[in-house]
Amino acid sequence: MNRHEISFNTRPPGAISTKADFIYHMGPDWITIADTGKGKCSVAEDLESVLRKIEHWHQGSVAKFKIMCQDSKGFWHQVQWDGRAAVLSPLGETDDRKPARSS
Repeated sequence: MNRHEISFNTRPPGAISTKADFIYHMGPDWITIADTGKGKCSVAEDLESVLRKIEHWHQGSVAKFKIMCQDSKGFWHQVQWDGRAAVLSPLGETDDRKPARSS
């Protein structure tokens, strides 16, 4: 590396890693997480790591947020997260606006 190049490590030591690949959106009191299907496993299989990574990025707990997760087939699930364990409850819906309105 010469003196005029900058190197940036996108995976620093101690960074939280996930096997799932996902995108998410966040509002004042809600989070939606969608599986891209490009990971080594699904978001549902790696959900606790996914939630820890989101907490790491936002530097705080998301346990009080209303969290919904979309699986690779397009179905939404409600997520209950206490900071340690995640529980999925199927909503049987593919439209992300309908579950949010019905709760």
